[in-house]
Amino acid sequence: MTVAPTDVPDVRAGLRRVRRWTTAFGWVGGAVFAAQSAFAAHRLVGLAVAVVVVLVLAGWLLRPGRDGWGAVVAETAAIVAGTVVLPAPQPVLGFLFGVTLRRMVLDVEHRFPARALVPVLGYLLGFAAWELGGRAAPGSAALAPALLPLVGLVVEAAALYETARAARLADAARVRADRAHRTAEAAVRASPVGLVLLDGAGRPELFNDRAADLLGWDGPGVVPCPHGPDLTACAEGCARPGAEAAELRVDHAGATLALHPVAVRDGGRSDRVMVAVVDVTARRRWEDVLRERSEYDELTGLVNRRHFLELADRALAGGGDVALLLIDLDHFKEVNDVQGHQAGDRRLVEAARRLRTATGGRDVVARLGGDEFAVLTSDDEDGVCRARRLLDALAQPDAAGDAAVIRASVGVAVPGRNGTGRTSEDLLRDADVAMYVAKREGGGQVRSFRREMGEDVAARQEDQAALGAALGTDQLVLHYQPIVGVAAARATHAEALVRWRRPGRGLLGPDRFIGLAEETGLIVPLGTHVLRAACAQAVRWQDRGVRLGVAVNVSPGQLGGDRFPREVAELLADTGLRPDRLTVEVTESVWADEDAMRVLMAVREAGVRVALDDFGTGYSSLNYLRRYRFDLVKIDKSFTDGLGEDTRTEGVVRCIIDLAAALGARTVAEGVETPTQAQWLREAGCDYLQGYLFGKPDLPENWHPDLFADALTVPRP
Repeated sequence: MTVAPTDVPDVRAGLRRVRRWTTAFGWVGGAVFAAQSAFAAHRLVGLAVAVVVVLVLAGWLLRPGRDGWGAVVAETAAIVAGTVVLPAPQPVLGFLFGVTLRRMVLDVEHRFPARALVPVLGYLLGFAAWELGGRAAPGSAALAPALLPLVGLVVEAAALYETARAARLADAARVRADRAHRTAEAAVRASPVGLVLLDGAGRPELFNDRAADLLGWDGPGVVPCPHGPDLTACAEGCARPGAEAAELRVDHAGATLALHPVAVRDGGRSDRVMVAVVDVTARRRWEDVLRERSEYDELTGLVNRRHFLELADRALAGGGDVALLLIDLDHFKEVNDVQGHQAGDRRLVEAARRLRTATGGRDVVARLGGDEFAVLTSDDEDGVCRARRLLDALAQPDAAGDAAVIRASVGVAVPGRNGTGRTSEDLLRDADVAMYVAKREGGGQVRSFRREMGEDVAARQEDQAALGAALGTDQLVLHYQPIVGVAAARATHAEALVRWRRPGRGLLGPDRFIGLAEETGLIVPLGTHVLRAACAQAVRWQDRGVRLGVAVNVSPGQLGGDRFPREVAELLADTGLRPDRLTVEVTESVWADEDAMRVLMAVREAGVRVALDDFGTGYSSLNYLRRYRFDLVKIDKSFTDGLGEDTRTEGVVRCIIDLAAALGARTVAEGVETPTQAQWLREAGCDYLQGYLFGKPDLPENWHPDLFADALTVPRP
């Protein structure tokens, strides 16, 4: 950037010439003074004066520009003595002029007036002595011409001193200005901000290289603005002092520039404008990224919850017909738990792609969080029909990509219809209620919100709160059903079954609240409560001399993480129950969860027995039976019901018994209700029997005493 230097004259050369002239004049005057003093009438005093003058001249030579007060005293003494011994004052005045002018030029300590006054006073003193010495006095007529040069010397010396001092100050100012100029120029050149100084006509007077790079100039050009090619001619006032920064997109660099105009005031006028050109490309890019992150889901690229609600509010404020569809993927937790979170993320991305494709970009598709999606659509067709089309799209495998069939449940809410609210929050709440109903009815369905659904959900929430409050209280009680050992001919252990004695509702079976506990996560504390109470009951039986173990059903939700083995170990230690007296029962759905099976096997290694419940009704696989060791295999009641009536069912049951024996496990037949079933199972080699034939689930104090006998007779048909 070219910046004009400050207009300060270079006076150093002139000062050097003045110093040379005054020094030469001083030497000449001193030499004449010394020579005349040496031949004065008073030879001794004259020689002394000449010696002093020579020493002064030598000091000038040896210490130029550094005369101290000693030199001043020597000069004054020579002047006083010379005035007395010389017949005329001219040589003395010549030396005095040389001394004074030289000191005036060379003074750098601002002591010139004091040091120059002493020799002048010395001359006056010598002149007075000269007059009083009895020599021919010059008289008043001659006194004025003798003193007049002295007065002129003082006046001119003072004037010359001030001139030289001003010249030195000007030189110092020029040096400072030059240094400031170079510093400013370096700062402007190194600035990451482009700077352009425009005159009143909008032409650049000055600009740095950064401005040329940003504006694409090869030479001086015109500063454009967003509204036209010339910033200073902008009708929108982009160049107006105090205007907000204008942003400009430049194609040659693919950059975004911010233009900041500032008025340059010169003598009260502000015709010129300094424009700061700032590259804000990176900042705008980051702002776009942050805005996208604040409005869009990072995983799927769909609109996020907050932005979705904003768009819904705008649509509702516009008065158009809209419908909100809330979509929740079915069984997504199993994908996460069994296949891992990466597989779950891939499933979410694929679901988002299918929804986006199905809507064709006409509707707003959002991911609200987890496995929950939402669609805001214009109600040009029935919302339920639109939702079914989306379910079909989700269920359609992609031959070129993900072949998975994605099932989901959808809730539909239309503002002002069937009691639906009219704000985005109301729509989302009502659609969530409808979706919850669709999921509770088996999933893979579409439900449109109705007012009574909200009442059902409110009741469900009330049930959840009541169940949470019942944990750890006497509202939750355990009933036990005996399990009879065929070989021992007695009850060997009992299955603990929880009941809820809910105030105002009576005794509720597990089918009334276990599903709610699993949905809400209360199954974990509920399972811990049941496990602890069952272990304590087994110890009480043991203290009475009754050899009964307990079997407790365990939900897959309790097997998450490594907490369950530690929990079982602590409960056994707290109650004092032997590990082999406890049996944990799991259903076949646990087989598909590798982590849950690993936790279950860790419990078995601690000595606790593991039973496979409801065998044959779920994910039965010989491969799972081969990989994992079970102590007990429980035959489901649906098979037991057909014994003695259906030969095919009998064949299946016989295969289960033989298979369990081959794998080192024992079998328990559930739902034994008739002597015929009991006899068939005993003859087929089943190890344990459980069912109403031996007793219904009940409080332990209500058990029939025969169940504790050592020789329980299995009823015969």
